[in-house]
Amino acid sequence: MIQVSGRKAAFIRVVAGPVMAGVVLSLGACGSSDESVAPKSMEEVKQEAAKLERPRSGQYKQTVEVQELEVPGMPKEAADQMKAMMQKAQVREFCLTPEDAEKGYRDMFNDVGKQDEQCTYTRFNVDGGKLDAQMDCKAALGGTGVIKLNGSVSESGSDVTMTMNATGGQAPMGTMNMKMHMTTQRMGDCPS
Repeated sequence: MIQVSGRKAAFIRVVAGPVMAGVVLSLGACGSSDESVAPKSMEEVKQEAAKLERPRSGQYKQTVEVQELEVPGMPKEAADQMKAMMQKAQVREFCLTPEDAEKGYRDMFNDVGKQDEQCTYTRFNVDGGKLDAQMDCKAALGGTGVIKLNGSVSESGSDVTMTMNATGGQAPMGTMNMKMHMTTQRMGDCPS
């Protein structure tokens, strides 16, 4: 999970937490873009994200499952260990406060790519609760990556698939392809 302090952390967990965790995990060894598109400004991304329904406050259950993981060039034992660790579905619950829910999704991607990595959205489209986005990243230590998000977001949860292709980074993970499926479901009110 990406570590962000305060209310923003709880909010990011609803949809983007595992996605951003995948971004952070991958950027030491990123990949090349299959699409040549002008970057979107953060204001354009915010305007699109604002079209998503605001999440309802309450207790949420989040499931993250790595569906595919390929790390060509990594020693077999290390690759097998990594795959076994990552392919177990991770399930967690969290409480989204009314204050966090009120913010909606408009500002949730503000901190993406602000550390050693340089990330820009080349696509970020929202239509009727459907999200279709692509982020292209360059890592300070070399390599580039493409992260794609596709799925649906509603006031009571999300169902998003993230694919990531990374190449050109430092060994042993200079090339990596990963596909994650993330669902978040509102379970009811937060415990008192």
